[in-house]
This record gives sequence, structure tokens and C-alpha cells, in this order.
Amino acid sequence: MQRAESYAVLAPLLSAQLRRGVVTNCFLSAEDYQRELPRGLYYEEREGCLLLLRQRPGHLILNFYLQPGGTFFLPDVKKPVVTELSCRAKDADAMSAAAEQLRGLGFAECFRRLRRARPAAEAAEAEAAADASFDAVRAFLLAQFDPLTGCIPPDDALRAAVEAGEMLCLTDEAGITGLLHYAPGRAACEIRHLAVRADCRGQGLAQRLLGMLRARTGGQKCTVWARQGNTPAERFYEKNDFRPDGWTSVVWLLNQKG
Repeated sequence: MQRAESYAVLAPLLSAQLRRGVVTNCFLSAEDYQRELPRGLYYEEREGCLLLLRQRPGHLILNFYLQPGGTFFLPDVKKPVVTELSCRAKDADAMSAAAEQLRGLGFAECFRRLRRARPAAEAAEAEAAADASFDAVRAFLLAQFDPLTGCIPPDDALRAAVEAGEMLCLTDEAGITGLLHYAPGRAACEIRHLAVRADCRGQGLAQRLLGMLRARTGGQKCTVWARQGNTPAERFYEKNDFRPDGWTSVVWLLNQKG
């Protein structure tokens, strides 16, 4: 694997992948790549397949481009590797074939997610979010979500989200009771994390956080990737008019250790 030192190195490799029939799980923008470079971004290309591995504390995130007839490979890595296959129904067969190749490399399916969307609604007044430090937010996320598969942002991105007000928090004397992390967008915002501390569940905190988001974004359209089989979460999103929009995903893990 080679470490990418600049986006100029990656750009021609990425452009060469833009062909009909290519299967990919890579939806990163040029700006995303620029942010990933200092964290550690590695690449390797073999006939029919381009791999990108993004460094995270303790693990790697795999993105790929698989050409028709191409074959997955994996360099010798000594850390767990996480990847996610997202697609619409029309691409399900192609993603299924990619999934079988991942399975052949030793990846195991962790869970499935369904994307839900709530249409734009009238803005509503809501309570102000509580202040929470970067350290408190980071500790809460690590306590509520798996460090490998929970999509917790790197520290620099997490700090920026806290400073930008994209972490809506409720607190009590013991700390954060509930948190909603969202990413703003032009057409829609996306809920990245929504969690309530175990001893505070059943008190309507998730509903309050959703109201805070609606007020913050002016009732903008909103999307969320929700884990399938989490019945309380599914019921919560259904109650709040989040409906499946045709996108599904499967999270895979190669739990390889040095």
C-alpha cells in the first residue's frame, strides 16, 4: 500500500474508475479526501480493483472501486478493517456479488441499515441545546457506539462539529443525558448519531432532541441511517414520519489484529 501525500496523486486514479458497471462504496468529495490525507490515506491498484484505506485509531476504513470482472484483494494489514456496502434496489445484485468477494477475504457481516427520510416540515420553536465539551461528547459517543462500526468521527472532525454546534445535547448533573449529532446539507440534513443515556431512556429525550434539530434547521428535510432490528429506534423514526427511501446498507468487519 502507498500513502497518498496529495490529492493530485489520487485524482487520476479516481477519474480512471468512472466507467459503466463499476461497483463502489466510495462517495467522498475532493474536500473529503483533503481532510483524510493528514489522518493517513493509503491506496493500491491492481487490475480491475482500486482500494483506498483510511486510517482511524485502532482500525482502517475500506473504500473500493471494483471494475466488471475485477477481483477484490486485501494487502497485509495488521488492524481490523471496516467497510460498508450501500445501494439502491436496482444495484442490489452487483453489491451482493461484491459482498461474496468480501466474505471470501474473511469479512463478516455485522449488521444492516436502512436509510429513512423525513420530508421538510414547518419550523418549530424548541429549547436551546446544552453546552457540552469536546471531551464530554467524545466520551459519550464512545460509550454509546461501537468504536469500530459506530462511525465516530476522528477527533479533528469531532471537535469541528462540536465547535460548529452540530452536536445537540441535553445534560444533567451527571453529564450528557442525550445527544443528536447531525450534518447540515443544502437539500437535507443527516442525523449521524442519536442516543440517550441508559438511565434516562423512556423520558422523551430523543423527541426533545429531534425538536431541537427541527428548530435548528428550519424544518429542513432530514435523513438517517437506522440499524435494522432495533425495534425502539425503528418505531421512533416511524412515529416521526421517517420513511424508507430505497437505500440499504450492510456493514462488514475483518477483525484482523497484529
